[in-house]
Amino acid sequence: MPNIELLHTISQSSFEEIVAYISLFDLDNRALQKQEFAAVSHQQNIIAFGRIKEHPTCSELCSLGVTEPKRLQGFGKTVVQALIKKATQPLFLVCIIPDYFKPLGFEICENYPIEIAEKLRYCTDELVVPEKYVVMQYKPKV
Repeated sequence: MPNIELLHTISQSSFEEIVAYISLFDLDNRALQKQEFAAVSHQQNIIAFGRIKEHPTCSELCSLGVTEPKRLQGFGKTVVQALIKKATQPLFLVCIIPDYFKPLGFEICENYPIEIAEKLRYCTDELVVPEKYVVMQYKPKV
């Protein structure tokens, strides 16, 4: 698809577009900072995005989304792969779709840092969905 671009640096207007999608998709909107994000754009419109939130003991992949007409085309995977490279510590995420993340190198885990336990609690209490939330850790293939 022509005019597809992976953005490692997010402009203010792109950040505002991402923030609107985060609200629309009911994703974690706490303490958003544009330097945390990577995104994919098509004809200067954001079509996929996500962020790495750095905590004192770990990195967290969160606020991942793909716009409705662009889902299942690999754009989310592109963002996840860019974010994995951006993480500076052991990488975790909280999600309801573990089968999506398993091929990308994530495994369900039972032991995780306190920051991720707090995220799990936030998701369970505030981002209520019928699916069960799980914690996953990135385990790169050696």
